[in-house]
Amino acid sequence: MGIVKKICDIVPAALGSRLFGMVSDVELAAPLQKRVNRAFVRLARVNADEAAMPIDDYKSLNALFTRELKPDMRPIACDGDDCAVSPVDGRLSEVGCVADGMLLDVKGRSFSAFELVGAEADSECEWLRNAYAMTIYLSPRDYHHIHAPVSGAVVAMNYAPGRLLPVNRLGYALVDDLLPANERLTSFIEARNGQRVAVVKVGATCVGRISVVYDDFKTNLTPRCEGFTRNVDPAFEVEAGAPLGCFELGSTVVLLFENDKKRFVPNPDLQVGQKIKLGSLLGRWEDKD
Repeated sequence: MGIVKKICDIVPAALGSRLFGMVSDVELAAPLQKRVNRAFVRLARVNADEAAMPIDDYKSLNALFTRELKPDMRPIACDGDDCAVSPVDGRLSEVGCVADGMLLDVKGRSFSAFELVGAEADSECEWLRNAYAMTIYLSPRDYHHIHAPVSGAVVAMNYAPGRLLPVNRLGYALVDDLLPANERLTSFIEARNGQRVAVVKVGATCVGRISVVYDDFKTNLTPRCEGFTRNVDPAFEVEAGAPLGCFELGSTVVLLFENDKKRFVPNPDLQVGQKIKLGSLLGRWEDKD
């Protein structure tokens, strides 16, 4: 299981994250809040020039974590229905094809795509068996909103309860199934070109909540919450780059692109380990020969 999991059996990380979320919502006296905001910006190396408001104007840490960007800070590099763009700012930590339902983490260990999204292997998510996967890690300094990677409609969502282990080098080194072990909230999108996409938002230590714009559900609000899958009815229409959800701090997004009826071809300029921005081109679907 790894030492991190054993520790978390004793120390309830979910409770700690809920408490952190509550504390981060507290609005301090203005002079003190300014000092806290400036300290966070300095320690996390946040690019304050991109924030929609002056850093001193955010009334809580959570408001600063979930800050909006100034208009037009992130051009959306999408020129049609066959393209996919990054839904977040972050670091590209893993790319590659899912092999018979299994994909790799950053340590080269495999885990189930079906388990990741909380679906059965013989369900409507059978397309995951040969999907193309990309994993993007968000650090505390990053913009924490999540946007649509494609134009289309959100047709379903899944919540899979789990731990809130740290999603970093230490966590990956010590836990074999880190991503599917953690709490996940997945948006299933049908792109306009007929292809399917899963946007898996993975919780982590101190990620107080994960929310989506098309449903009132938020993760980690109560000690116990049952997993579920439900349709989004009516389907929630999105354009590539449109708001989809938010991390209240930071974690990881796993993208799964259908790779069956059409072939998903990643942007050849991308390299594992590089920083990417919301709206940058991840790849596009091409007709199979």
